[in-house]
Amino acid sequence: MPIPRDDMGEAPLTRTPIPLPAHFHQAEQSFSLKKRGRSLCYTLPPRPPVKSIPPISRIFPNRQRSWSQPRPQSVSFRTPQTVPPASKLYDQSKGETFFKQCFQSICKLGRGSFGEVYKVRSREDGCLYAVKRSVSPFRGESDRQRKLQEVRKHERVGQHPNCVRFVRAWEEKSLLYLQTELCVGSLQQYSEELAGPLPPQRIWNVTCDLLRGLKHLHDRNLLHLDIKPANVFIAFSGVCKLGDFGLMVELDGSDGSGDAQEGDPRYMAPELLDGVFGKAADVFSLGMTLLEVSCNMELPTGGEGWQLLRQGHLPTEFTSDLPPDFLKVLSAMLDPDHRCRATVDWLLSLPAIQRAERWRKLTLATQWTLGKLLVLYQVRYCQHGNSFLWYFIRF
Repeated sequence: MPIPRDDMGEAPLTRTPIPLPAHFHQAEQSFSLKKRGRSLCYTLPPRPPVKSIPPISRIFPNRQRSWSQPRPQSVSFRTPQTVPPASKLYDQSKGETFFKQCFQSICKLGRGSFGEVYKVRSREDGCLYAVKRSVSPFRGESDRQRKLQEVRKHERVGQHPNCVRFVRAWEEKSLLYLQTELCVGSLQQYSEELAGPLPPQRIWNVTCDLLRGLKHLHDRNLLHLDIKPANVFIAFSGVCKLGDFGLMVELDGSDGSGDAQEGDPRYMAPELLDGVFGKAADVFSLGMTLLEVSCNMELPTGGEGWQLLRQGHLPTEFTSDLPPDFLKVLSAMLDPDHRCRATVDWLLSLPAIQRAERWRKLTLATQWTLGKLLVLYQVRYCQHGNSFLWYFIRF
């Protein structure tokens, strides 16, 4: 329920403010519309310099590092034996890397503190993919094992239509490469290009897709812990997919929640500051993601606005135009008490979500059928240059 406003028109804090870490920036005290001019690339700040001893190669430049892989080797926790990545195009006698021999690099999609992502075309099957390459070489065996854990997480996620599909991984010359499916872009890019709130039907579609993807993770006792628009990707079919599993935690694995890290403060659940890591934290982050894109709202990173959102207050100046059923879903996902917060299964059982899912399946089936008709049309009539059917499908 919305918190009543005081005489000045502001919603007062009704609980003791949550203590925030020192690295949280104090945001503006009131809620605001989404700021323009943000880069479309989902990049991260540069990594701070490592205060440690220099790499072994700098101390003993002629010594071979046991953890270094000068030749390409597949990385998989399903098949622990070390084998070269499978490809008929790779010629070991050539000086070029596996990446250059087997892929045509089209453009760089983005760069973060730990990796850079390229849009590539496979020379083997002609399909487009995304390849993430680590920015810096392994600094040692422990650093290598830490980076390889991302491969393990992708393999734990497995295949699901609402999770970014992992293809394979390999290491070469102390760099890690991860090949995944290519998506059109992120939900962050889509909302910024739209320059306004997402239409209601699109919001329901995003909600259904991401709830299904999150259910897939939670059914496997996996926590994403970094759900935000920049980590939600849109496939060419229009389906939304969860991606970027770098902070993912396995509740039934050896890591547990001991090494868990909170993600972006704008989307993080309040209980994470108390060290409570559970599935409810993902639901909260998803709720904040939906609040942002449905209202074109700039989420605060700190200050009173950050506190209000974590006390169950949804600013009516932004949410008044939302459908009532969707507003109820948001309120259930953003419950301040993680013990009372809605679960993914409960949300999927709501009549409003089930109606939206039925419509979603119908529209996806219609788009698939029209896509097949478009292919047949192009094969038969493309020499005439008539693109009426393509225009019809898009609009």
